[in-house]
Amino acid sequence: MNRFFFSRRHFSSTPRFKRHASVLIVVLFLTLLINPTFGQTEVQDLAVVINALTHPDLGITASLSLIDLMEPNERRAVDNEILHFSNEVLQRRRAVGLAIRGHLAYIPTFNLPVTGAPSNGDNIFIVNLEDQKIVGEIPIQAGATPQQIVFINDQKLYVTCAAAHEVHVVDIPNRNVTKVLTGSFNKPTGITLLNGKAYVSNPAWEWDPEARKTTYYQSTVTVIDTETDIILESIPVPTNAGQILNDGESTVIVKSTGNYNDITGYLVLIDGTTDEITKTVKLGFTPGSAALNSEKQLFMQGSWQNPGLLIYDVAAQDWIRDEDDTIANFSNDADAPIGGGLTFGPDGNLYITKPDWGGGGQDYVRVMDVMDASLLQTYHVGPGASILAFAQVISRREDLNNDGIVNISDMVIAARFLGDQGPGIIADVNGDEVVNILDLVLIGQAL
Repeated sequence: MNRFFFSRRHFSSTPRFKRHASVLIVVLFLTLLINPTFGQTEVQDLAVVINALTHPDLGITASLSLIDLMEPNERRAVDNEILHFSNEVLQRRRAVGLAIRGHLAYIPTFNLPVTGAPSNGDNIFIVNLEDQKIVGEIPIQAGATPQQIVFINDQKLYVTCAAAHEVHVVDIPNRNVTKVLTGSFNKPTGITLLNGKAYVSNPAWEWDPEARKTTYYQSTVTVIDTETDIILESIPVPTNAGQILNDGESTVIVKSTGNYNDITGYLVLIDGTTDEITKTVKLGFTPGSAALNSEKQLFMQGSWQNPGLLIYDVAAQDWIRDEDDTIANFSNDADAPIGGGLTFGPDGNLYITKPDWGGGGQDYVRVMDVMDASLLQTYHVGPGASILAFAQVISRREDLNNDGIVNISDMVIAARFLGDQGPGIIADVNGDEVVNILDLVLIGQAL
């Protein structure tokens, strides 16, 4: 784990504190007065893609690709497989989740032994998207198999741990687990945050290696008070609840996939205030990936027998396009399949990952204009491209402690170096080899 030490000499505490406080007040005042164009830096809009395939026979390991959404040329836009999460193909390191905070990507990973033994090397990698480097990791208990992350605030995140049947509470600045929540989880996977509460989906399945079959138990959604980390309740939902998301206001949406045989999928809508189920929608098939747009329209992949996109209006609680009326093809390119993972971008377009799990290299991210179902872009990415999120990367020399955000902590660090001269000083934001008021103003403008 990387550790950063910012103080280079000893100071008397009280006079130094007063000086820092005075400097900070002056800097914040100057920040308001200086022209906003001062110190502006380039902004880069990225799609971050996890290439999740691990295939020892083909020498393939899980990796990360970046797509520059501001680059019109589809080939030049992709920085493909910029880093791998393991250089040892026999480790079978899985990367199963992705969450973005500022210019940092947090990626839960673990090694899954071929023998069926518990996972090992469980951790959360932290990737600096600007420098395209792994800059740290958060160790997770071996055998826990971390799945999905949600950021509670600047100090805390939750990560679901399926094999351990737990949710781990992580201190973000110190990069360590501070608490383990137990007792109400069964293979916890998905997690979403709404109105001060975290909602965790529990698929509740168990694999019997001798019988070579999966047994499904009662699936639930566990509700956690994020201020106190207290489990509030568990809500029973249909079989094999996995993906869970919310509309940003009042509704939590749960997608249950069934048992892939005689039990089909469901959509469940939960009131985020009362935590009561307001609607249960039987699908009659095993659904694929789902994504919600700003209009509260849920786009969902249909069954393998009837592929294509369905659309459910969460606010109206009714279908816009059901299984008998799917969007089966792009309006301007019927040869490009629509099936795959779904994520809505900040531009309102639908990004569809199309992984090639056979390792044949036919892995794509396709961009759909949902107004007319037209194909806008096709990006060729890495093996098993299946997980996608978005980041806006701004030059972050102001982020002195590299925690993904610029805040008052960075200002305090910079004040310790005020007056220092020379190359390579961490607080020399503008690169002129002296730490002065201009560096602090740049940090203030980035707050």
